[in-house]
Amino acid sequence: MAKHKRRYQSPYAPLMTDQRFEFASQLAKQYRMDVSEVLMAYMQITASVAKAVSGTQKRQQEIDQRFTAFLTDAQKLPY
Repeated sequence: MAKHKRRYQSPYAPLMTDQRFEFASQLAKQYRMDVSEVLMAYMQITASVAKAVSGTQKRQQEIDQRFTAFLTDAQKLPY
């Protein structure tokens, strides 16, 4: 019986669609940030990883890992 490998699905996939602002608004509220901070961070992380990592799936996983770390660190900041 052949095993079917599932394709990686990013938890941040909506940030790459026309639903990006709504999803970024949800993240901003959850992590106590401004929507522009969320969108800018995702764009910067995506740009830096795109230059450094080859392979679409590996690239997206690295983006997600770095973006999750960014959100987690931002949540720890006192406001």
